[in-house]
Amino acid sequence: MHKLLDDYFEYFSLHREFSSHEINRNIISLQNEFASITKTWSMQLNSEWVLRDYIAIKMILSSTVLLGSAKYANEKNLKIVEPYLLYYSLLNCARCVILTSPYCKWKNGDILTMTHKKTINVIGDILSKYNKEKGEEIKNFIDNAREYREIFSYKFPAKGLTNNKLNIENTILICQILCEISQLQSIVLEKSYNKNITEEYDVDWEMMDVGYSYGDVNINLIDEEDGFRLHLISKKQKSPYSLASTMTEGMVMDFLGAWYDDENEENFNPDDYADIIFPCP
Repeated sequence: MHKLLDDYFEYFSLHREFSSHEINRNIISLQNEFASITKTWSMQLNSEWVLRDYIAIKMILSSTVLLGSAKYANEKNLKIVEPYLLYYSLLNCARCVILTSPYCKWKNGDILTMTHKKTINVIGDILSKYNKEKGEEIKNFIDNAREYREIFSYKFPAKGLTNNKLNIENTILICQILCEISQLQSIVLEKSYNKNITEEYDVDWEMMDVGYSYGDVNINLIDEEDGFRLHLISKKQKSPYSLASTMTEGMVMDFLGAWYDDENEENFNPDDYADIIFPCP
């Protein structure tokens, strides 16, 4: 795989789950898909993919916080939150794959509001390009987590937690695979960009609005931190780099730090779990 991409990233989970033939076959397919995009590059496409990669990074970081919270809660015997934390860590990592995939179209930002069911179906399709059985297995695992979370949202069994397969360790393994696939897709885009594009493009800040604006009817939130990070990316690198290259130490520290209680060192510290699914700087 490194010969095809000249890539520095270590794909531990990807090599564990898929053969070299399966991985290399998909790299070639991704190269072809991204070539058709980069050969018709524009300011709009530049804006789209810078934004997609940034939101994908936040999906990794959000899952990092969720899984860290799940491990901390488990250590404190706070089991009631587990179905929610595990499911949404899986869902966000699945979204990360979809955001970095050339097979999934932007459609005026509709990709950001894809339903849970469609997200799970699409992730199964993407993983099946590597291996059909493994794709179906991971899709079913995430769908099982969705159904399990809904059981505790609507019916709440008196017996408590009963799903032995849906545990923190298995969830972490799945999330690691999804994060590495996302990184792989993003590096293929970066290489394709460098090969096919010589002109420098700016970003359309009206399009970037969805990256730092939240809410609908009752909430109207402008996240200054998101706006600051997107501004830095658009000014410094200007184009979509791989997730690992775009993810800076400051970005990670600020994101995780928002969930840290500096008044009590014994409380949950997200920094303790920073590399639980991805080698965050």
